[in-house]
This record gives sequence, structure tokens and C-alpha cells, in this order.
Amino acid sequence: MPSLRSVVLGVAFVAVVVRGGMAQGPTAANPHGALAAALDCGDCHSETGWKPAKRPLVFEHDRQTAFPLTGRHEDAACGTCHLGLRFDEPKLAEGECGSCHVDVHQGNLSENCVTCHTTVTFAEVAGLAVHARTSFPLTGAHLQVSCESCHANDLGGAYTTLDTDCLACHQENYTEAASVDHAALQFSTNCTECHGTLGWGGSGGDFDHVTVANGFALLGAHAAIRCESCHVVPGLAPLFPGASQDDCISCHQGDYDREHAGTGFPTDCLACHTVDAWSGGEFVDHDSHFPIFSGPHRSKWDTCQMCHSVAGDFTAFTCFNCHEHDRSRMDDKHREVGGYVYESTACYSCHPDGRKGD
Repeated sequence: MPSLRSVVLGVAFVAVVVRGGMAQGPTAANPHGALAAALDCGDCHSETGWKPAKRPLVFEHDRQTAFPLTGRHEDAACGTCHLGLRFDEPKLAEGECGSCHVDVHQGNLSENCVTCHTTVTFAEVAGLAVHARTSFPLTGAHLQVSCESCHANDLGGAYTTLDTDCLACHQENYTEAASVDHAALQFSTNCTECHGTLGWGGSGGDFDHVTVANGFALLGAHAAIRCESCHVVPGLAPLFPGASQDDCISCHQGDYDREHAGTGFPTDCLACHTVDAWSGGEFVDHDSHFPIFSGPHRSKWDTCQMCHSVAGDFTAFTCFNCHEHDRSRMDDKHREVGGYVYESTACYSCHPDGRKGD
């Protein structure tokens, strides 16, 4: 009586298909799915066994697929992406990150992870460059705050789109400003009209002072001073009487009195000074009285005090800080000049242009 083993072997023999005189065994199913025709089992496996696979593989993932392996992808095991070692799945192209990686941003940002991330790590993100591609590039003080300062509720990096209007974040700054009552004066809620992103102080924005102040532009040193220097805060009532752009004395009467009281100097400050600073003022009209910016006295003096030695009194002057100190010598030179006296006012009456031959 034949054994069970003999029966089994006999059934297996019957299953053999004879083709062209050569017996062929049944072909095993490919566990990796449909592969490229040029791919041979020997590219990955050896004759000694299916496992382990060859190292290195003859198969070149970067060249033979649409998904080159870079960064952390180079170290991942095949089964990490090809579940069940089905190499015909998933069908991905470079940049289709969402097929494998969970979108922690919940669809609020680009679906292409490499817009912000690299294949080396998700954690290191060039946030400044990323923000520069949005409708709200970070500048000034905004560069110093943490992401969570604005994206307070976006846990896990969701970073939903926020309202970029200034008041969305700075409502309290607007309503509780100590220097200017913004609400009462109905100031614009667009902070950038008056402020810059470097800080609230100053006028770093585009506040139209010319229109609000009836033509008075903030030029030179005026652009750098605080509002309360000229206005009562927070209501902004003017501290000085209404002035035009060139009516300096309306605000600077005190400055004039300290420097020029009793001198008869004109009250047109711009005749000597600029809007940039008081120092370095040049009374160019001086030449109509006595030439110092032209003629023989040009570049012969450094300060007003060289001739006007009486502090605060520019009607008084002396010629003798620079010219002849020896009175007897000067008396001898002018012996034949009628009405000569050794006084600066007499010098001026004969030499009104500062020339010896006058």
C-alpha cells in the first residue's frame, strides 16, 4: 500500500507541465507587485537566500524612480514607505509629502512641505524667509517676538492665517495710549500711518502732519521731537500760537531772547539757522551790513564772538581782536585823516566794506 508521501509526490508530478521536452515547475507569485521589466530578482537578492537583501542594491532609487532619496529618506528602511514591501506603491513624485506625513498645519499652509522644511529635519525652519513670502513680512520689532506671541492658539505648529490689520493685535495700544488720545481724536486705526515697526515712539510711519497742521511740515529736527514738545497731550492742543512753516518766532521766542535779546537781530530764524539745528547758523545777510562771507574778511573768522565780544549784544563789535593793537602806530598812520579816533565804530565809518583803501 503506497504511503501518504508517495501520493503527494505523485500529485505534484502530475501538475508538472511539459513544454518543448523540458519539465517546468509552477512560477511563484512576485510579492513586490508589478515591477519594471528591466528589474531582475538578482538585482536585490542572492542565490543563497531571499534574506538578507544585497548591500548595496543594484537598484538605483534616485535614477530609476521619480522620487530621489535625500536627507532622512536615505536612511529609511524600504518597508517604512513601501508597506508590505509592495514596491509598486505608493505612487509618489518628489514633493508629495502629504501622502506619508501628517499635515500638522491642518491645511493652512502649502501642501508642499519642502516650501518650508528640508528632508534632513522638520524642526529647523527658516521662519523669517517663510514669513517674507506671506502678506505680512516680519520687520522691526516683529522680528524679536516668538511665533507663539501672535499664533497663540496654534498648538503643534498649525499656524492658522491671522488678521494682519494692526488693530487685531494692538487694540489696547490704540485705546490706552498715554501720549495721544487716539480714540477721542478719531485717529486712523491703521497704525502704519503714524508709526513704524521699529517702535511706537517717534513718527516712523506716514502721518500727514501737513494736512492736520494746516501746512506745517515736520522737517529737520522737528521730525525727531515728541508730540508733547508742541502739543498738550493727550488732546494735542497746540502749546504755541498758530504758526506757518516759516514763522519760527511763534514757537522759539524763548530761544531768540536767550541768544539775541537787545541785538536788533531779525526774528526770521531761517535767515541764520536751518530746520536741522540751531548750531552752525550763518547770518548770510550780514554782507549787506559788513561783508564777512565775501571780500577780504571771508574765511578770516571762526565765530561771531571774534568781532561781537559783548555776550548777547550783536550791535556791539570790535575790530581790534584781529587788527592793529598798537594805538600809537594806528594814530601815526591816520595822522592826516580828519575826524580820526581809535574806535571800532570809526573804523567802520571809513571802511564799511572792510578794505584798507576805503
